[in-house]
Amino acid sequence: MAFTQMTIEQFEALVKNYNWKRKINAVHMHHTWRPNHAQYRGHATIQAMWRFHTQVNGWSDIAQHITIAPDGTIWTGRAWNTPPASAAGHNGNSSAGPFMFEIIGDFDTGKDPFRGPQRETVLRVIVALQKRFGLAPETLRFHNQMSPKSCPGTAINYQAFLNEVRDLHAAPAARAADGGEEGGPDWELIAAVSNERSFADPADAEPQEHGTEEFFYEAESRGRSGMDVAARGGGDIDLTETVLDFLRPHVINLNQGQFSDGGKFQSDGGQVRAIFEQHLTQAVEDAEREGKLPLRIVFYAHGGLVSESNALRMAFTHIQWWKANRELNRQGGGKNYSVYPLYFVWETGFFETLGQLLSRIRLRGRRAVRDVFDFTTDPVIEMASRTLQGPTIWGGMKFSADLASRPEGGARVVAEMLAEFCSRDEIRGKVELHAVGHSAGSIFHAHFIPAVQKVLEDKPETGLTGFKEVHFLAPAIRVDQFENLLGNRIGNGQAIERLTMYTMRRDVERADHCAQVYRKSLLYLIYHALERDPRTPILGLEESLWKDPDLRRLFGLTGGGSPGEVIWSPSPSEEGRSASRSRTHGGFDNDAPTMNSILRRVCGLDDNDPIHSFPEKRERSLNEWEGQVDWPEELAFMSEAPGDRDGGQEGGPGIGPFRGEAGARSVTGTRRALCVGIDEYPTAPLGGCVADARLWRETLARHRFAEIQTLFNGEATRGAILDRLRALIAASRAGDVVVFQFAGHGTQARDMTGDEADGDTPGLDEAICPHDFGDGRLLIDDDLAEVFRSAPAGVGITCFIDCCHSGTITRFAVGGPTGAASGEKARYLKLTPEQMAAHVRFRRGLGRSRATTHRGPQEMREVVFSACRSDEVALESNGNGHFTVRATRVLQMGADGITNQEFYRRVLEAFGPAPRQHPVLDCSPASQEFLLLAPVAGGTPASPASPSSTPSTAGSPPRADGASGDLEALSRALRAAADALQRP
Repeated sequence: MAFTQMTIEQFEALVKNYNWKRKINAVHMHHTWRPNHAQYRGHATIQAMWRFHTQVNGWSDIAQHITIAPDGTIWTGRAWNTPPASAAGHNGNSSAGPFMFEIIGDFDTGKDPFRGPQRETVLRVIVALQKRFGLAPETLRFHNQMSPKSCPGTAINYQAFLNEVRDLHAAPAARAADGGEEGGPDWELIAAVSNERSFADPADAEPQEHGTEEFFYEAESRGRSGMDVAARGGGDIDLTETVLDFLRPHVINLNQGQFSDGGKFQSDGGQVRAIFEQHLTQAVEDAEREGKLPLRIVFYAHGGLVSESNALRMAFTHIQWWKANRELNRQGGGKNYSVYPLYFVWETGFFETLGQLLSRIRLRGRRAVRDVFDFTTDPVIEMASRTLQGPTIWGGMKFSADLASRPEGGARVVAEMLAEFCSRDEIRGKVELHAVGHSAGSIFHAHFIPAVQKVLEDKPETGLTGFKEVHFLAPAIRVDQFENLLGNRIGNGQAIERLTMYTMRRDVERADHCAQVYRKSLLYLIYHALERDPRTPILGLEESLWKDPDLRRLFGLTGGGSPGEVIWSPSPSEEGRSASRSRTHGGFDNDAPTMNSILRRVCGLDDNDPIHSFPEKRERSLNEWEGQVDWPEELAFMSEAPGDRDGGQEGGPGIGPFRGEAGARSVTGTRRALCVGIDEYPTAPLGGCVADARLWRETLARHRFAEIQTLFNGEATRGAILDRLRALIAASRAGDVVVFQFAGHGTQARDMTGDEADGDTPGLDEAICPHDFGDGRLLIDDDLAEVFRSAPAGVGITCFIDCCHSGTITRFAVGGPTGAASGEKARYLKLTPEQMAAHVRFRRGLGRSRATTHRGPQEMREVVFSACRSDEVALESNGNGHFTVRATRVLQMGADGITNQEFYRRVLEAFGPAPRQHPVLDCSPASQEFLLLAPVAGGTPASPASPSSTPSTAGSPPRADGASGDLEALSRALRAAADALQRP
């Protein structure tokens, strides 16, 4: 569940601009007790509370309307027009009641301090609400006044705190903030506090003070967020009865083409009829009353690689997002529109059967680079898949899609009810039809859309001929089937007025994989092995599009107007009507740019119209294959890390220990990190560095980092940073990974060792500025290099440096600063003569007179990603560094199996076509091709594959070290496949 963070100024503007439908008559103040300050982990903590409240307590949503963090920022929570779960008998109703907030912390005597920005925000929140509703200061209620609890903490005296509230009431009013960039309301924040996942909970709903202790303690002890602990049984959303009730007006569940009467969610004619006669009818009435016609009905069909439970979870996330955008629009943001999503959850059985198929292919062999698989293991998988009845399995899934739209099929019943609904006098001309199909969902819609067109033709009084917009995401439909079913139905007056396809470029498609077994995307497995005839053209493959002249014309690939369009992923931009950034076949329905693009097109919005963005999701380490099937033991080794199989010894069947080659997953050693952020400099303070460090901490936690230490502001002295780094390095062993992240000021200082000199000209050391830099205690490149040289062999070291003059922060740099744009801050400090003199004294006091040997890139043990070139400035604005925002976003979109060079390319690409700063990758040449955040072999870079190791023909598999698919491995795989056929 996604929540949004805001400042107190944004909150105050939001209170003023929000469309309150519920009168606030009191303000209720709670503390969380658990999590306390030390346990706070940003967004993950709020998600953990939401999971505890919804999955353990059984409430519809998180208890509180907002949560106030230790740094004084505010997290959204329950919908503001919904009663809270605050205290039994005091929760109010949908007409009037309290506004409830929780403060992160344990404020019992002797525990967390209640002071600084957090206390200031609490006071301003109370006063903003009381002034908005004309309430007296005494309408502030502590939890302990309504219940026998210590909440909000025994250290907070009500009367003394109430006096502070009174004083703030009496203080001169500050200029009110508007909340929007142009002086208007912040529509995205308005949507975030207007979510429709909240319902009226029992009148006695009340947070228990000590019930969450074990929940959050377990999360801490495992080094994971409470969200992960709650979800460790599988999936991100617990399918409680409340969640299923929320889905009932929007989901139609089918099994083998018929309404499903089993599983977690049942559909029948009565449930579907209620959708049209009750829920859709009400939606049309609401849209007409609000002046937002036509109502856009969006039919969604997921792919074949989705289990019922995961399809329901996905629908829950999608529908909340559609509703958040509807609420944003109701509040007056942008153009008028209304949307009603309807999701087909069709249980295909394909994934489970395909998993059984692949489990019978016992293919062993060493890892290899990408091209080798094309000639070795992938053809074996394709051959075995065909031999083991893969086309029959795939054909059965497609037949399920066909059955649904045949007479008496569940989708056909939906089509008939839709035509009946649209022909009613009070509905006629007030709806518009749209469809979205992901992967095999395109096959489902290829049957459903003609079925809808047929029933609409039989009821011309509807005034509809078909669908306004259809969107296919990585469509898995055969080209000939697409052309037969839909090819002549696209264009004005046809079944589809406009078709948009989102799919990957050929090289990205080939870089995908299927559960680490098949080393290309699922579309290629279908293309080569799962259709009746090998190399059957598939609509979502780029090469199939270019080979077919009709498709080139349909999608405008040769220029000219056309009713179709292709959006290639990854697109140059992350925003707008033509954005898509998925790099996996199964990732399109999880990709924010893709989903936001669909919304803009469905709703007729321009690139700049405000929307509630699709929530960013955690990466899927095995893409869409993870969590769908309990993979059998025979397949476990295919997704293991190198070195985990067969003892992992050099010369054995495995690739050898800790080899970091492209195409293989990293080993499962311990991952440790130090995240440093400094805003509170004595001079030239910054505003986004601590937020950067927290964002990195949260991002790294999602990438299986078990130990993440932090140093913020005054904690981040030179000595503390070096001590923490040395301890992390000392605790590491071969196979481990260490990350150092820094956000703050950078500078250049006089070189005292001679390694940076140019002839007779004194050189400059690159340096980062710890909090105590004013005493000369800079952290120079030599310091970091010395620490990293002490790392044991086989430890991977990666640095993310967001400051100026950090282009080669652990080695050397040249160049000077440039200016920053108005309204932004540059993370660079020019040392004063006094500070430079202090630096010289400090370095001389260390007693190191010998010159450090100049290091070229080939000697580097570490991999360094930094914010900008040495002749540029690293910028921050809107509370974060520009580099950090883009780099963490790339990681969050999924970074398993990519090289350092590829990660650098993606981050650079994220800055757009005209970047004002250019990130830098500094490492040994060989390390560029190592996997991101992976250890290295024996402490030395893995040798790049020589040209002779690349196969020239399919019949000549390579024997180069590290390549999978030698003749012995191929022979074993073929014998295993043959043996499998002999089994009953």
